[in-house]
Amino acid sequence: MNSKNTIVKGQGVPQGGMMMFEISTRPWLYNLSQQYNKNISTIADIPMEEFQKLKDMGFDMIWMMGVWALGEYGLNYDRTNGPLLQMYQQVLPGCQTDDIIGSPYAVTNYSINPSIGSTQDLINLRKQLNEMGLLLMLDFVPNHTAVDCEFTTTNPEYYIQAPKGTQPPFNNNSYLPNGIAYGSAGWGAPWYDTAQLNYWNPDTVKIRIEELLSVAQYADAIRCDMAYLLLNELIGQNWQEQLQSWGYTQPSQEFWELAIGIVKNVYPDIIFLAEVYHPWEENLQQLGFDYTYDKMLHDYLGGGQINQIQDWISGHSVDFLSHSAHFIANHDEPRGATFFGSWWRSDAAALVTYTVPGLRFFWWGDFEGYKNPLDIHLRREEEEPAIATAMGFYQNFTSIVSDPVFKYGTFEYLNVTGSNQAYLLIAYKWSYQGEKRLCVLNFSDQEASGSIVLDDATPINGNDTIPLTDLLSGTTYYRNVNDLNSTGLFVIINSWYGQIFKYN
Repeated sequence: MNSKNTIVKGQGVPQGGMMMFEISTRPWLYNLSQQYNKNISTIADIPMEEFQKLKDMGFDMIWMMGVWALGEYGLNYDRTNGPLLQMYQQVLPGCQTDDIIGSPYAVTNYSINPSIGSTQDLINLRKQLNEMGLLLMLDFVPNHTAVDCEFTTTNPEYYIQAPKGTQPPFNNNSYLPNGIAYGSAGWGAPWYDTAQLNYWNPDTVKIRIEELLSVAQYADAIRCDMAYLLLNELIGQNWQEQLQSWGYTQPSQEFWELAIGIVKNVYPDIIFLAEVYHPWEENLQQLGFDYTYDKMLHDYLGGGQINQIQDWISGHSVDFLSHSAHFIANHDEPRGATFFGSWWRSDAAALVTYTVPGLRFFWWGDFEGYKNPLDIHLRREEEEPAIATAMGFYQNFTSIVSDPVFKYGTFEYLNVTGSNQAYLLIAYKWSYQGEKRLCVLNFSDQEASGSIVLDDATPINGNDTIPLTDLLSGTTYYRNVNDLNSTGLFVIINSWYGQIFKYN
């Protein structure tokens, strides 16, 4: 184990950011079975060298997405719904019934899915990962439960229900036959395999915190699905009519402030990640989340407008960026090579995404340059060859951004001056315990050049000419310190590429 690159539990979240790798657990087990040509059906069967590979790439944390118990209702819905079946055939031609495994976000209860192992298997996996220097992240799905969660029968008051006095049959586009609302984001179609919880009921709050504590006993970190939907403002917007009719009023405190405080009182080192979308990121950071999704950077990179990308990075405090989770893809988003138009443009997006402060959030399949999606309801995606050049890029790049300077260092956004193309370049520097990095990135389709003043460049052993090594290419340049301090370092950057310099 390389101890200098290991996040130590109890020392808090690094200011610069951690590296996290998301795995869709059941499809990964299926994939490993094909790869090793033997049955790898439980988490206890996973060869630990698979995790060691990720550790060796510099990762700090593994998100094992989708380990909790699911019900027959959701699986049957997924296997019989006509539009879903058509969609499965589109993303996975030749999809068979056995390929449909049910949504990991229609959870019946927070015990491990028996098809992938036992509680002890989960405890053992976490112990093994921790001994390796890796943290384990697990899911919590706060907004809703599976339709066949026992609470929908025993405690319907835990859920949003049709307005009081409404007579059955209820509108089947919005409600279950018993009047409980389907899970919803407040926009788009409901999730018909889920039931919407009522967080203005104190009893719901109590039982959900108990479940959150249950997850916390098995995890070092918790990713909270659609976390922003629990904000009182949004609950009021989405469910005001139903809530008022039953006599519920808005609580004086936000659920997350209460819940995170309670959980961290018991498990002070636990890390909370929120799935959240603009403009609610800062709200959730203020309520106690260690990291919140930064989909705006992802979308601005997808749009390709350099000024938007620059303004998003430079216009936010380092504190906000440091508590943001940056990604080029995840299980909810298109593959990077699809979203950005090619694997090389996706890699260029990675150069920006993973060199700013915050959680560096990678998704299974990023490294291979895959285009084909892995739908969360399916155990496999359509096969395609890995791109060797993309894999080589990530092998080098992850070794660069896993260095302590990018995890614990100080970040400073820089101006680029000079030629007419200077405005295309994005530049910033990192420093930590004498280590310094300069990132100059060109996320455009044309070559760009410019100068960046490095006022912290200093002579080495009295020598005014110092080396600057581009870690991406391995090339070393020698430049005069006085020039770097005054006129700056002049660079020429190819389209969809960058330079990451180590100096002093």
